[in-house]
Amino acid sequence: MEDNNQVQYSDFLPKLIQKDNFVGWTYAIDYENAYVMTNDLWKFKALGIPHNCFLLATTIQPDDFANTPNEDREVILLRVVGSAKLPQDDDLVRTKIDNFKDQKDIFENKERKIDDITQNELQFGGLQCRVLGTFFVDRGELWLGSDLESFATAARLNVYRPHGEALQTIVNYVDPIRRQSAKEAAQQLGFSREITPFQIGSVRYTSTDRLHRRDPRAEKVNVLVQPADFLARRTAVLGMTRTGKSNMVKQMVSVVMRVADECDAKIGQIIYDITGEYANANQQDKGALADIYPNNTVRYRMLETKGFEELQNNFYIQLNDGFAIIRRVVEENKNQQQNDVMVFLNTSFDEPEKDDQSSYKRWLVRTAAYQTMLYMAGYPSPTGFKVVFNANESVLEAINKEASKTFPNPKSGLPLAVAEEWFLAAREANKSKVLKSSSGKDWLDDDTKAMLNMMKQRNENETFIKGYKVLIDARPYHSQRRAQEVGDEIFNHLVTGKIVILDLSVGEASLRDEISKQIAKAIFNKSMHIFLEGNTPPNILFYIEEAHNLIGKGTALTETWPRIAKEGAKYRIGLVYATQEVTSMHPNILSNTENWFITHLNNAREIKELAQFYDFDDFSNSLVRAQDVGFARVKTLSSPFVIPVQIDKFDPEAERERVKRLEKKG
Repeated sequence: MEDNNQVQYSDFLPKLIQKDNFVGWTYAIDYENAYVMTNDLWKFKALGIPHNCFLLATTIQPDDFANTPNEDREVILLRVVGSAKLPQDDDLVRTKIDNFKDQKDIFENKERKIDDITQNELQFGGLQCRVLGTFFVDRGELWLGSDLESFATAARLNVYRPHGEALQTIVNYVDPIRRQSAKEAAQQLGFSREITPFQIGSVRYTSTDRLHRRDPRAEKVNVLVQPADFLARRTAVLGMTRTGKSNMVKQMVSVVMRVADECDAKIGQIIYDITGEYANANQQDKGALADIYPNNTVRYRMLETKGFEELQNNFYIQLNDGFAIIRRVVEENKNQQQNDVMVFLNTSFDEPEKDDQSSYKRWLVRTAAYQTMLYMAGYPSPTGFKVVFNANESVLEAINKEASKTFPNPKSGLPLAVAEEWFLAAREANKSKVLKSSSGKDWLDDDTKAMLNMMKQRNENETFIKGYKVLIDARPYHSQRRAQEVGDEIFNHLVTGKIVILDLSVGEASLRDEISKQIAKAIFNKSMHIFLEGNTPPNILFYIEEAHNLIGKGTALTETWPRIAKEGAKYRIGLVYATQEVTSMHPNILSNTENWFITHLNNAREIKELAQFYDFDDFSNSLVRAQDVGFARVKTLSSPFVIPVQIDKFDPEAERERVKRLEKKG
């Protein structure tokens, strides 16, 4: 029995040729362009020739293919990119003008003054077309070369506009090598079976689609894409606001969920939701992704909210991450930069090696002082939290004497309220007589002394300073309930195939970069570590809305996002990024992008940048002029050229019903 994916195409070249859709002949051709003479009547019969539409040029007679010479058994694929001037055009223009001069009525007279021969001449015109490739058959399979191998100057090529099945073959063509690669990729990605293509929309050439899409004789042709093109790949969704970028992203999320369900696979998806439209229901989209996939979605926010996990880290436990946020907040307030505060902001909480006993003990004291200051600034602490550090007998004795009480030994742990008293007493004791370590060095280093001054709200000269209260503004970004690093927790969700939505619409915009980068870095490093250990990383897909805010063109190549774009494929990490500005994106990410979905762009600078990639230059004028929602120009990894597509509207109700049916079966 014949394999559906290995269709024998020995008779398929004739099927591409639809005699009823004849539109003219080529009168000139080279390796890059073809020029076609056409006629108004032929165009009318073929439902017009829209700008950017596909044409086919060949000498094959479909009814007599068996007698076609072997050298002629090919079909050249063209795209209309503009009009062309015929040699007689100037004379015909003069004829038209003379006729207009003699016109007595604004409407054409019943008795035509132009003779039939001249009228026939006036109906001819020229088209300029781009050569996209050559269809041919080899070993029973249809191939499309991406160029023209040779051409005969004297050859008269018939030109046809493909409709229906012929157009379906063109826009959904995947070469045999790519089909085999897709099978192998499915196995490598751990899928139980081959991934079937999915529909994203239908062919649309122009904004005005009265004939080629709405005419009763027209047949909308669906455009399919290969899901494997998006897994472990880079995908750009570019266009102005309200032109369908978010709709496309939602389509991708739902398709990946269907692929995972059908292939019994786990594919984690993480959405960086800058505007909150994926995490929260709105009237326009009739439900958020979390409503459609309630059992498979985990939402995070920077502030405590019902139905959301907390995106914040626990500052008591995730020392460096919390301290980075505090530093950012404090540095933004220029009025808080007293000397002790500046020393504190330059403190390091990196844990030294335990073998370095002296450095490690100082780190314990410094960390305990910082955690105590968090407590004083009103940061809720984990239940039963204590600070633990070492102090020699002489230090303990001096502090107990200063406080006129006996404290528990810090080595056994001090509750934070007790630690506050302990460190304030330590400050006074150290001012009376410098506390010394067992080795004879100062027991308090400069960083710790600065923090003790901040606790007391007094500098070394006992002048009032705001001290620990400068930490208060960063308090909303702390969560005492988190016992695990947020990046680790999110990675574990992704491993199980969850959709993780980071609602970054709430909270300080200035902190968005840092939190986003920390999570992305954790996921990337964990996937890389699994790979380097010889194991198989999980399938993960990143979605970045308003990507220019996170992956700007000034980002260093060594930073996380460019590394994800460049190296993510081998760690099974895919990246989908959406933005309004091509020029704002990091060039390394653009150059490593395999899939492109482009809607309306509003200026020549963005178009010029885009025109550097694939054959988007053919669509430059259309992209600027056409503002229709969902009208996209699509280039995927498997497709050899750009296809103009009207993207289907995401249907949340249909997807919700699919999920319910699946849950009933399960």
